[in-house]
Amino acid sequence: MTRGQLGVVAKRAKEARRLKMQTAVLVIALLLSLSASHGALGDEHLLVLVDPAAPLEEAWTHRKFGAATEYRRVEVDGTPYIRAVGRNSASGLHGEVKFRPDEYPWLEWTWRVDKLQKTADIRTKAGEDMAAAIYLFFGRPSWFRPEVPTLAYVWTNDKLPKEAVVLSPYHPGTVREIVIESGTENLGQWVSVRRNIVEDYLTAFGKEPPGPIEMIALWSDNDQTGEPVEAYYGAVHALKE
Repeated sequence: MTRGQLGVVAKRAKEARRLKMQTAVLVIALLLSLSASHGALGDEHLLVLVDPAAPLEEAWTHRKFGAATEYRRVEVDGTPYIRAVGRNSASGLHGEVKFRPDEYPWLEWTWRVDKLQKTADIRTKAGEDMAAAIYLFFGRPSWFRPEVPTLAYVWTNDKLPKEAVVLSPYHPGTVREIVIESGTENLGQWVSVRRNIVEDYLTAFGKEPPGPIEMIALWSDNDQTGEPVEAYYGAVHALKE
């Protein structure tokens, strides 16, 4: 084969490699486009705020205010949950989220409480132990702004009726707690909850939500009463409708 023929062969091989690379790039781009559209379709009406199947150390920051509550991933009848067991403790799992409640006003979750502090009273510092609570932070706490408006949904004992709104004894200016479950009526049973965040914020604070929700927290504690507490948290979703 002459030098000219070798040059033609090399040129053709180079062109073939270029076409193959272009084809691969187009295929990848198409797959990414299809995947993105599927993801957008799935995310259009629902946001996953809490995924109990995710590794806790990756999905959460465990913030302690004394001894640590024991949080573990568990499965019950094949469904993942986060189990919380009080150890004369006060700590919670904090996770980053970001969404506007006017776009995703509905919050849905499933939870269960097996052990409830009988003498707790969330209205007082001396008795403020939560069997289970989900906190929504409207903004991101920082050194310059350590407290932001916060709405909590709480499972507690029968000292307060369902739908009662409580000012946190530790943070009365920024934290409002709405009692979702009261007493032992549903103790040991799975309870599914659906709440309108905008309406609840208006009820609790007397005004519209100030902006996006940027953090969520799960909280079970018993450092005040020392009484046993055990709770299970399922997936938490924000929905458009």
